[in-house]
Amino acid sequence: SGGHGQFRQLSLHLGINSVVISQVFRGDREITLEQAIGVTEFLGFNEIERDYFILLVQKARAGTVKLKSIFEKQIQESRKSAEHLKNRVKHQKLTEDDRATFYSQWYYSAIRLGVSISEFGNVSKIAEHLKLDRLVVAQVMDFLLKNKLIVDRQGVFDLGPQVTHVGHDSPFVNRHHTNWRLKAMQSMEHITEDDLFYTGPMALSQNVAQDIRKTLTDLISKTTKKVADSDSEVLRCLNIDWFSVGEKKYR
Repeated sequence: SGGHGQFRQLSLHLGINSVVISQVFRGDREITLEQAIGVTEFLGFNEIERDYFILLVQKARAGTVKLKSIFEKQIQESRKSAEHLKNRVKHQKLTEDDRATFYSQWYYSAIRLGVSISEFGNVSKIAEHLKLDRLVVAQVMDFLLKNKLIVDRQGVFDLGPQVTHVGHDSPFVNRHHTNWRLKAMQSMEHITEDDLFYTGPMALSQNVAQDIRKTLTDLISKTTKKVADSDSEVLRCLNIDWFSVGEKKYR
């Protein structure tokens, strides 16, 4: 909406009158440090952005030239530090700790894939689409940027050179499956015509069971190839479950 209504939303988030917010953005009034923290949360700043913004507020509120110069020096140092961090390239694979973080919640991969869709190009839009807190999205994007899972191309985010894969023998595979099956269960509460859910318990021969497994494997292979060759326009998730019911017979 071109920013319409944002002053009111921000004032509600901070618990102050919207007139105060208007005065701040006109330059007639400075916000307090406590309010500044609330602003960073509302806008979804990451840790570096939050600390930099607080320095700006402290400089603006400083009562003497000497104190302003102290904060200005800290601001310049913060800029250099952030630039150094931005230019660092992480070539190695994800560490075990980073992998554990990435697969801890469904929204890490959802946010990573979401940035490749042009209409989800910033924190606010991704947070709105995925119904997540802006601060959570900002923190996840900061993690993804540091690990080159996404990249910032002059203010436009895109998928990065780093890739993720969780094999059947990975200690994180169960968490990965569980996260997205829980999302599937939540999605069942609001089924649309674009969704498809199928549950079909059945009794069949061992040969047919193996044939169906091969069919599903081929389907996954064809699906992933089609996805790789397509444009990023929507976020979808494919869950396929094919398992024995009751005691398993290992062959």
